[in-house]
Amino acid sequence: MKLRVWSSFLLFLVLSSYVFGQSPRQIVDSLLNSAQQENTDETLAAIYGELGWTYAAINLDSAIYYGQLAVELSEKTGDETLLAQSYSDLGSGYLQKGQLQEAGEVYLKSLEIREANRDSLGMAKVYNALGFILQRKYESDSAITYFLKALPIFEKEGALLNAATILNNIGVIYQNMSNYPKAIEFYERAAVMREAQKDFRNLIGSYANLGTAYKYLGDFELAEEYFQKAIDLAIREDDPRNLAVSYRMYAFFLQEKGDMSRLEEVAQKGLEAAKAVNALYEEATMEYALGVVENTKKNYKKAKDYLESAAEKFVSQGAEDDVFGPYLELITSFAALGDADSSRYYVNLYQSTLRSKEEKAAKELTAELETKYQTALKDSQISEQQLQIRTKNFQLYGSLLMALVLGLVGYLLYKQQKLKNRQLEQEVELKEALAQIETQNKLQEQRLLIARDLHDNIGAQLTFIISSIENLKYFEPIKETLTPRYESIANFTKQTIRELRDTIWAMNSGAVTLEDLVGRVKNFIQQGKQSTDVKLDFVQEEGLDLSKKISSANSIQILRILQEAVQNAVKYADASQIQVIFSFNENQLQFQVTDNGKGFDLEKVKAGNGLGNMQKRADEIEASLSVKSETGRGTEISLLLSL
Repeated sequence: MKLRVWSSFLLFLVLSSYVFGQSPRQIVDSLLNSAQQENTDETLAAIYGELGWTYAAINLDSAIYYGQLAVELSEKTGDETLLAQSYSDLGSGYLQKGQLQEAGEVYLKSLEIREANRDSLGMAKVYNALGFILQRKYESDSAITYFLKALPIFEKEGALLNAATILNNIGVIYQNMSNYPKAIEFYERAAVMREAQKDFRNLIGSYANLGTAYKYLGDFELAEEYFQKAIDLAIREDDPRNLAVSYRMYAFFLQEKGDMSRLEEVAQKGLEAAKAVNALYEEATMEYALGVVENTKKNYKKAKDYLESAAEKFVSQGAEDDVFGPYLELITSFAALGDADSSRYYVNLYQSTLRSKEEKAAKELTAELETKYQTALKDSQISEQQLQIRTKNFQLYGSLLMALVLGLVGYLLYKQQKLKNRQLEQEVELKEALAQIETQNKLQEQRLLIARDLHDNIGAQLTFIISSIENLKYFEPIKETLTPRYESIANFTKQTIRELRDTIWAMNSGAVTLEDLVGRVKNFIQQGKQSTDVKLDFVQEEGLDLSKKISSANSIQILRILQEAVQNAVKYADASQIQVIFSFNENQLQFQVTDNGKGFDLEKVKAGNGLGNMQKRADEIEASLSVKSETGRGTEISLLLSL
């Protein structure tokens, strides 16, 4: 069976904060007793958060339940620090249950609050969790980016337990890249830190990870030694969650080794531990292992029951890579039982699942090739247009030369018709001149459009990058601030690339839906949040029909107007909050950009490229643009377009 990317003990290394002197059950009993006392909402929310965190080692459903209670109470108190921690606690429960979408959503909410409060250590913990979620989604490049953002913060703050978590997570990525010596190096560094800090619960994970890495290197003796150390330590620490995962990883090892008698004993213990904490993935893998054992023992009916249950759990969790094993074993089970129809059913199911996976990969590849094709097609069209212009110029010069020759011959042979020939020649020249002027006007219009785009988007972004580089020399000590400054520059450079992609997106589409446009605006707002201290919000009226379509030309102009408005507010308004509000009424699309900045006097201010370009874009799509501002009262820019 193929080992999943997250088969290592990464799951138990996210933001660990256990009290080492007590078992999870003892902590839960103490917290439940405290919750029964008379408490303020703030204190009770904190207790619920700790219950959610601690229950993750005992029962994941309870962990999520108490995490949700903590969030609800924290929202009532208005304490943002408490709310951010409650989101993180709830995210941990979702994450360990395998609900990655829900986990990502609440961790991003926590990150937004921590960034606003400049809570660097809290931000680092969320970076670590988001990195793990991306790792579970097989997005290793993005995952390691988050891990490397968190590591220097933990090291600077002296948070050695969290730093050990990052080292372990990086080791998992190296393991998935089959670089096992490098993975062992990081696992051992993490284990040394945990032993020194007496972080025994996370040390269980280090032992299990080392066992897996040595298994892949073929050193079975050392691998089994580490697996047994992980199991013994989990039993000693009374940690059923870590115990379930340790048994699961040990079972993988025994199955690959072919030790079926030992596999049955370990899988039974692992299944019991997994059910105790409702760990569905561990349950599924243990049932699969038991199904393999029963098939080997020719107990096909019993094997069938285990394998069908395992397959159902894998499918419910979206574990496509893992479901193939039970399907193959079920083919064997039903064939041995003489049930040809069921055996054939799982053959077809195996093939359709494999085909679905391959089709998904093919679609992704096709989309990439389509983008390259469209780019090449656009280049070809530009070349064809240039060729047509050269051909027209050649025809023009040839026609002029021919007219001159005919005029000379006509003068010599038909002197009386000289005036008529001259008039005809002038008419030809006038038509060609008008055609040339029209072509030049179109080219000039395109140049103006490109110039505005360069000013509104790429120019603004590159100006910020240059300014950021200049400002680096004013920071002391430079070593402590250089890295985040360069990260800021990198983010804005990426934004520049996104702006170019926005233009290509609009050029390649005949029409786009409002949902596509809103998605682009939200993406711009989300990126803006990461590059400024100003609070950026996107507000969308509920119940909107986002399936309506608008032309691609209109969509890119709207996007550029909003980008210009937001960037002007960030740069000039001294605002602490900016909102982009989207509504749609009576076939009219409306965007509003408001800020609580210093405002300006509309009668005194001189319109620069920013306001002028926004008005020009609005005129081109026949939209109404209004600007309301008073000194000290903020600014509101409204764009109204009839569909």
